[in-house]
Amino acid sequence: MCDAVQKLVDESREESREESRTEIALNLLREQVSPELVSKATGLSMARVLELQASLGEESAD
Repeated sequence: MCDAVQKLVDESREESREESRTEIALNLLREQVSPELVSKATGLSMARVLELQASLGEESAD
């Protein structure tokens, strides 16, 4: 496979993994799991987990 195509495939896979980790984090936060544990379990940064938690708060305000 040429390098450009392989790079696109790799980027696509990474994006998919990131989306999966984000979805898992959101599910855990909805279940009231602590942000620290969510970060540890998903590998997402604490800052990212806190962003997700804040977005959940905004959803419930609607």
